[in-house]
Amino acid sequence: MARLDPGGTYERLDVNGCDLVLCDRVRRWAALMPATGRASVSFVWIGDEGEWAHVDLAVPPPVDGEDASVTVAVRTGGPPYGLTARELDVLTLLAGGLTNTAVAHYLGTSPRTVGKQVEALLDKLGQPSRSAAAAFAVDSGLLRLPVPAGCAELSALTVGMLDALDRGQERLPRFAGAPRTIRSYALKPLTVGLMAPLLGDYGTDGLELRRGAELAVAELNTLGGLSGRRLRLETFALDNQDADSIDAAFDAAGDGDLAALVGAYLLVDERPSYERTAEYGIPYLNVGSSDLQAAWVDSEPSRFGNVFQAGPRRSNYLRGFLHFADEAAAARVWRPEKRTVGIVEPALTDSEILPGGGAELVEAAGWHVEFRLRTEAPYDDWSQVLALLRRTSPGALLLGNHPPAEMAAFQRAFAADPAPTLIYNVYTPSNPVYLADAGPAAEGVVWASVTGRYGDAKGAAFARAYTRLHGSAPGHGLAGAGYDQLHILARAWSTAQHPGRPDETVTALRHLVHRGVNGAYFLGAQGQTNAAYPDENPDPSLAQAPLVYQVQGGVSRPVHPAPYARAAFRLPPWLREA
Repeated sequence: MARLDPGGTYERLDVNGCDLVLCDRVRRWAALMPATGRASVSFVWIGDEGEWAHVDLAVPPPVDGEDASVTVAVRTGGPPYGLTARELDVLTLLAGGLTNTAVAHYLGTSPRTVGKQVEALLDKLGQPSRSAAAAFAVDSGLLRLPVPAGCAELSALTVGMLDALDRGQERLPRFAGAPRTIRSYALKPLTVGLMAPLLGDYGTDGLELRRGAELAVAELNTLGGLSGRRLRLETFALDNQDADSIDAAFDAAGDGDLAALVGAYLLVDERPSYERTAEYGIPYLNVGSSDLQAAWVDSEPSRFGNVFQAGPRRSNYLRGFLHFADEAAAARVWRPEKRTVGIVEPALTDSEILPGGGAELVEAAGWHVEFRLRTEAPYDDWSQVLALLRRTSPGALLLGNHPPAEMAAFQRAFAADPAPTLIYNVYTPSNPVYLADAGPAAEGVVWASVTGRYGDAKGAAFARAYTRLHGSAPGHGLAGAGYDQLHILARAWSTAQHPGRPDETVTALRHLVHRGVNGAYFLGAQGQTNAAYPDENPDPSLAQAPLVYQVQGGVSRPVHPAPYARAAFRLPPWLREA
């Protein structure tokens, strides 16, 4: 990334690991950007040697009345979505509202050929119609500069305005609309309230959530904010096990001028917080995994229509374990002598591993529930659990989400005198504190999260940016979720006529699809809760894959399901010895 100052000097900025390709043409477009009056633009440029690049130009808020500078980010790579250069031309012209006949006129081809090209690009983009593809192209920065054939009909769009100015037009065409001035940055920022569990036993989870959100805000503001408005994060600290602490945080949020709320899971009765948010009328996007929340929103949409849950339902943990066990057995890696499970879960609202009908699901898969324990805080005595394990030796122990330090204490005690049982944790090891405290005793532990950072290039890029900003690597759960929630809100606001207006934001959240570092999000599903792939939605582009990890060599590696696994499951050391 680079910054172009008003005098034409470029300053290199190391943000997001972008490649810097500052050819003369990109420099010209950057220099012309303030004249459009627009805050930002993204487009595709194909160089003289056939290289493809995605270019982002943004005009950050001016400082103390100075002339506007421009930030430039260029990411090189292959054609997005496998588009050809001609398909990109067609897509760009579609965004201007042109018919096939008009597109054919500009490109010197026939309407029939254009029709075939439109069908091909709809298939590649996964869009149902021309208008959907046009909107997707504008939203995703898939318009081409220079504009194909200098098409004047695109000059209402920022890419068309840049193209017209680059071709020497002193004034923009009258139908380009009145450009917004840079003074629009005087608008108040869009403030997002962060309901962060920074207090109590789960405080390190709240820190992960906040740091991920802070990274997203920093990136979005570097690119100019949204429609001339910067993003701002206001944190409301709470203890997610203390109802009074949660009430106080939501009371404080109600006194603020907030455009939206984002948050994490709560470990008390969550309904009061949703009722409070319903009264405020602003969108509330949280990364819980509550079956109850999904049911409330589904049954009372007029009351809770502004509440969205970014994580799939908790009931998917049990399904995920059964799928993993089948795969491990098929691969002849793990075939327990006893197909039995012990279940240990906190005695908290909506924290069950075994949901309604769960026992029947276990039996149908050829397993049996050996025992089920509900634990009480402070979770500092694991003797009953360990004694049960050694007496019954179930094939697997499913451990619910306990505080990371206490869960690490259990693992150390278990490793000192293990049973021939697979240890399968729900969510807790996503927090870096768990591995730090458990140390070598965690080697071989398996754990799952219904929302976890994918091990692909997108997840890796996020981890690098997070580490640069905060000086430590992220965990696998709430850091990515906090980051994704801010980007989901930003995408919703980018499509709204009045960014930050609650009704427009809620409508946009119900319709958008976002691929984040923790997978795909579609919040228009039942209960406005993200679905799990493949059990709740077989389309991975509209659902999130609950991931199963294993601690291998002191690092958590995704081992299930395909194609998201980055390592093969192997027997834990205590089972190999047994």
